[in-house]
Amino acid sequence: MKTPALLFAVLLMLGCMAAAQEYPARPIRLIVPAAAGGGTDLVARVLAQKLNEALGQPVVVENRGGAGTTLGAGIAAKAPADGYTLMLHHTSLAFNATFYRTLPYDTVKDFTPISLVAQQPFLVVVHPSLPVKSVRELVALAKARPGQIAYGSGGAGSGPFMAAELFKQSLELDILHVPYKEAGPAFNDLMGGQVQMMIATMSLSLPNARGGYVRSR
Repeated sequence: MKTPALLFAVLLMLGCMAAAQEYPARPIRLIVPAAAGGGTDLVARVLAQKLNEALGQPVVVENRGGAGTTLGAGIAAKAPADGYTLMLHHTSLAFNATFYRTLPYDTVKDFTPISLVAQQPFLVVVHPSLPVKSVRELVALAKARPGQIAYGSGGAGSGPFMAAELFKQSLELDILHVPYKEAGPAFNDLMGGQVQMMIATMSLSLPNARGGYVRSR
């Protein structure tokens, strides 16, 4: 997690602002275009705490999930460009420009990138009831049971969805996609057995795998 790089970029940006008072003079809004409990939300809350400590003002995480992250991004795009509204997004910000005919924002013109905050791989995770202990066994089971294994995602256009579709197509698997509004609810249903597999972020997968709620490889 590259918080120092983010702080440097924020301070550099603020130094160019024509403000009569020292920044920040009031709380900062951090929009997360995803529901609470997902991988992006977990990173945002750690980031908010570190920014709070460094800047001396509260950084309030505001979850605005829905519409494949376009709802929250649209709200962020319409906020005043005064340095008091930030947004933490992921790869969907790039994907959505090709998935949606119209967007409530211009991906290039309405946002200014500040810094890469974190990088984390995706993990293949399954419900413990699925009789597999490796990706090889999962692939074999999916081929033996075409159309019977369902995977959840945070919706079309999300990074995990793209990864799952690549996994599906490259191995010629017949698995069913069950889209959710957000990754958090999808993962909850994975733990409950409503879907059998998912490709999810490490921050979301590992703690639950260690707790025995899912199996990860």
